[in-house]
Amino acid sequence: MVIKLPSHPAYDLTTITELALSEDVGDEGDVPCLGTIPDDMEVEAHLLPSWQRRTGSLLELLLQRRYLMKLTVEWSQKDGDYVHKGLKFGKVHGQAHDIVRAERVGLNFMQRMSGIATQTKAMADAAHPALILETRKTAPGLRLVDKWAVLIGGGRNHRMCLFDMVLIKDNIYQLLEVSQMPSNRWTHI
Repeated sequence: MVIKLPSHPAYDLTTITELALSEDVGDEGDVPCLGTIPDDMEVEAHLLPSWQRRTGSLLELLLQRRYLMKLTVEWSQKDGDYVHKGLKFGKVHGQAHDIVRAERVGLNFMQRMSGIATQTKAMADAAHPALILETRKTAPGLRLVDKWAVLIGGGRNHRMCLFDMVLIKDNIYQLLEVSQMPSNRWTHI
């Protein structure tokens, strides 16, 4: 089952992945790779987890968005499947430079998503039939990635931003008490 990426009104996954890649390789590229690996070398790389977790597919999107015409990605597992150490769950084929440039960033995203999805799955199973909903307490700039991982793990998304759903929290109630303002000021929303 393909689990759809949630949407955000202000940015998308391309923004996140481009920022992550530029943060890692900058304008100079992967200098060790450029100095050691021939420019035209083609390889096939296998994805082998060093952990036991749920899978998440941001790596494929990262590779395809940045180097769309140069790399092909094949999966033997789908989002949310449980993978164990040593299982070949995917492969990437293309120019070695392109794979090496995107590898660490992609794997970092995948590990983060897998950890979130794995923990969410454990909580969702324990809470069944109740539903597990996440909050906005995500890493800055990674909200889409974190919320997607929750979906992969069997949880549900709550609100994406402060403006897409009303949730009156304790800090608002405390401010209302201090200011003694009527709580019906926001009824125009």
